[in-house]
Amino acid sequence: MKPTVVISACLDGFAYRYDGATVNDEIINRLKSLFNLIHVCPEFEIGLGVPRKTIKLHKIGNQVRAIQDETGVDLTSELEGFAHSFLEKLSEVHGFILKAKSPSCGVGSTKVYKDGNLYGKTYGVFARYVKENLPYIPLIDEGKLRDKELMWEFLAKVFTLFRFESAKSDINSLSNFHSRHKYLFMGISQKHLKELDKIIAEHKPGKFDEAVKKYEMTFKDLMRHGFKKTNLVNSIVHIFGHISENLTRKEKSYFLDLVDKFRAGKVDFVNLVEVLRVYATRFENDYLLHQYFLAPFPEI
Repeated sequence: MKPTVVISACLDGFAYRYDGATVNDEIINRLKSLFNLIHVCPEFEIGLGVPRKTIKLHKIGNQVRAIQDETGVDLTSELEGFAHSFLEKLSEVHGFILKAKSPSCGVGSTKVYKDGNLYGKTYGVFARYVKENLPYIPLIDEGKLRDKELMWEFLAKVFTLFRFESAKSDINSLSNFHSRHKYLFMGISQKHLKELDKIIAEHKPGKFDEAVKKYEMTFKDLMRHGFKKTNLVNSIVHIFGHISENLTRKEKSYFLDLVDKFRAGKVDFVNLVEVLRVYATRFENDYLLHQYFLAPFPEI
């Protein structure tokens, strides 16, 4: 079994781009085997041909509209209508990887114009609809996947959502899921982690359906938020506390210096996770090795 991810069709060999081209992206090619893929191309699906006249986003009043400049046709309503019907037909989905800069699919990377001049960047019409209606589902474009930390966050959330599906079967499965994701959740929101702790602790025999509904609501709200540097540092320090007594003074100093560099933006968070995983493996710390914080998704 694999997570289900919606991907822009042009990123997986379909010649649906406005110019009839596809995108051969090395990172996408490495990631594809991790997922069950559902392909989408909103512009193709609403009946625009290949090749087709280009669409741009325009700021008109307080709205952003998708307009074919050459024809003047406003396609916003059609793209929103497709997005609505597409999401209605989706069953379980764990993430979206969409085409960067696209007027339909860009994730904060699409140029928007006002009075003929560049106004800024925003979400494509389809991507915006996904973000507004499935805010707890991780959403990224292939451009952002080039950032190691953003890719780590996206994959960690996709696989966490996927694992949650099987955790909803009984209280033991849910408790195990919660325990193994403790430091991941801490890295996003300590407030939500405490609420989830309480739901598990207060579960009463025969009341699992009630508990899992409360848990799922809080869990999905947690997943709407991104990882925060201060929270990640807290997770890292907590994990480090489980192994620090096994380290030499120089090793402790080295690691804490890495944490300071991460705070200052000089070291990737992903590198810190790798060092912690090496320590947990070296000292055969089964508790840490079972924490998804250290390995939230398969090797890629």
